[in-house]
Amino acid sequence: MLCLSTTLKAESSMTKSQNLLNNRLHCRQDFGVDTIVEDFDFKELDEVRKYYPQGYHGVDKQGKPIYIERLGKVNVDRLLKVTTLTRYVKYLVQEFEKTLAIRYPACSTAANTHIDSSTTILDVEGVGLKSFTRPAQEVLMHLRKIYADNDSKTRGQMFIINASPGFKLLWSAVKPFIDPDIASKIQVIGNKYRSKLLEMIDESELPDFLGGSCNCMYEGGCMKSDKGPWKDTYTAESGSETEDKTPGLANSDLSMDSFQSSQDLKLEKL
Repeated sequence: MLCLSTTLKAESSMTKSQNLLNNRLHCRQDFGVDTIVEDFDFKELDEVRKYYPQGYHGVDKQGKPIYIERLGKVNVDRLLKVTTLTRYVKYLVQEFEKTLAIRYPACSTAANTHIDSSTTILDVEGVGLKSFTRPAQEVLMHLRKIYADNDSKTRGQMFIINASPGFKLLWSAVKPFIDPDIASKIQVIGNKYRSKLLEMIDESELPDFLGGSCNCMYEGGCMKSDKGPWKDTYTAESGSETEDKTPGLANSDLSMDSFQSSQDLKLEKL
């Protein structure tokens, strides 16, 4: 779960671990995480995606879900006219809960192996210093706080593509301040990224705007389709059961709390 992450065993001290746990528990209460998948209706999603294109699409060659953000196409001013920052962050929390409770188990079943992390593609084409207006900075600061409260174990490999020379320079300056475990999973690539992505992802699973062959024509485009093995059992928007093709996914053993408890949620003896 976004606010109560998969493990605390890498923490260096009991105090630090306890503080993190307390923060995540408060976060769960603030966002109503236990029922957020069922209760929260983000009715402005289609409008939001026009100004912040992002979503899950397909799986990589290891069976991990692929998360894509087209950061270069973000328009924060217009985004905040169709939703609020609070509602948008709550939507992200809901999507992360769906990933833990629905997407990972479905991918695990499809791949016949345990899946508990995602592959991320962050397209930064057109992103420069002028992109970071005050509203954009506020959005990024809020999102950074949410993600900072999470354990990096659920974060798989990230490809930052279409990085300009200026972005690469900025990344070189920022990288030393990022957790080394997280930084080691990030590859920053220019506009010759297609071959690198295809090493990890089949062409049929990669959207055409990233050099793949998929366009999800009948679902309004790849960023709206939520394509993946999780759709065999659950609809993309509501998480409700549609067709039980994934044995055991719909039962309580793979509920959010049960899936969480299957992880290594414990403090090491110090």
